[in-house]
Amino acid sequence: MLVPAPRSSLSGIGAVGVGFRPELAADLLSAPGAVDFVEVVAEACFASPAARREASAIARIWPVVPHGVKLSLGSASGIDMDRARRLGALCRELAAPVVSEHVAFVRGGGREIGHLTALPYTLEAARAVAKNVAAARRALPDIPLLLENAACTLRFPGGALGEGDFYAEVVARTGCDLLLDVGNVYANAVNAGVDPGELLGSYPLERVAMIHIAGGVVEHGFYFDTHAHPVPAPVFDLLAQVVARSGPLPILLERDGDFPPFAALAAEIATARAIARSAPSRPGLPGSRATSLQNSPDASPFEASALAEVQARVAELLTSPVDPPPEAVAPFDAGDVARSRAILQRKRVDDALPLLPRLSSHREAAARLGARCVEASPRAPSFTAVADALRIAAAAVDDARLAPEAIVDRLLLRARFVGPSGDGSVRPRLLPFIRRERLPGGRVVWAIKGIGSSAEVRLIEPRR
Repeated sequence: MLVPAPRSSLSGIGAVGVGFRPELAADLLSAPGAVDFVEVVAEACFASPAARREASAIARIWPVVPHGVKLSLGSASGIDMDRARRLGALCRELAAPVVSEHVAFVRGGGREIGHLTALPYTLEAARAVAKNVAAARRALPDIPLLLENAACTLRFPGGALGEGDFYAEVVARTGCDLLLDVGNVYANAVNAGVDPGELLGSYPLERVAMIHIAGGVVEHGFYFDTHAHPVPAPVFDLLAQVVARSGPLPILLERDGDFPPFAALAAEIATARAIARSAPSRPGLPGSRATSLQNSPDASPFEASALAEVQARVAELLTSPVDPPPEAVAPFDAGDVARSRAILQRKRVDDALPLLPRLSSHREAAARLGARCVEASPRAPSFTAVADALRIAAAAVDDARLAPEAIVDRLLLRARFVGPSGDGSVRPRLLPFIRRERLPGGRVVWAIKGIGSSAEVRLIEPRR
């Protein structure tokens, strides 16, 4: 019988957590004392009623931190308030101690980019974040909202502020503390050719309330923060530098793919916990950097009236079905644009496969098929992951090895969504649904759903 671990406070000395993923569930539930809290991706709970029920269940064991990735707090055009309200409802449902989102944008000019895109380091971008945070807070419960620094794959030329000064401006204008991703700091420093410790020191470390650590890999001379590799020693070194200056803080290990035996992750958790517990309880901090820079001159070419246009241009460059020629991407670097487009293609597959749990048991074959499907298909304007999952399932039905699993996955998605329509988009299914599919070999399965987009879908497999 599973005995829940005592619910711990995120402010406890040496509190270390992990992102809760299906691949880790069995190990975590068998040893709940291995971590002090867990993090769930908010959008996964929005997309899957089963994931939401699981999050509610594990909230009885650990404190659960909802982590948003699609609110687009950096969009000059504002945020989708319906998303903010859903995030607030999830926080209340989970009795979340804190909630976090990214200082980034994921949509521009009416286009969904599909992944976190870093902002230009300008005062106008900081103002946009502050405006959007103020709007989001109206829909969120009265708990801390932590803002995470983003990794840069596409750099804006001519930013008026340094990276650390930009985040100092953000926390000053929003009143929010930072969720400092030291893996992203390391990635940005390596890719910019600067010293990681020096870049870290430019951040407002006195405003850090939580830390993320994750692994990455160098590909073609560029360091990618993949969340699918072990945490490298330099990232642990940066972690030690932060807690030496800021004191013990909650630390969360992110691992989203290529999961090793749990013992390897447990060793990383133990390393992070030892670093946290070695921190001084009352560190000496330099004077606060979180003072507003609003009176500083803004030499950026991206004026207030142009930020939305710039973001729309970036969204177009990154999501266009056809690779833009190098001469068409100015003032951005052509290599940065090509790299960012490749990352987005990979991200589409990563987002779609969790919606195909049976097909994903054929991990390598499903990933290869997914890559071919998204490469040949333009990005859907809404519910992109669902639209891509339906495309992948349809292609897999034609493969005898994958067909049984793909048919069931597709049936379950069709029970919850309508489409795709002419532009490739899908929408939640509000009406009841009942349908059967015949599997290879003659076995029949049924899917039944009641009224409402969040109604439970029942899969019935009659015995022959």
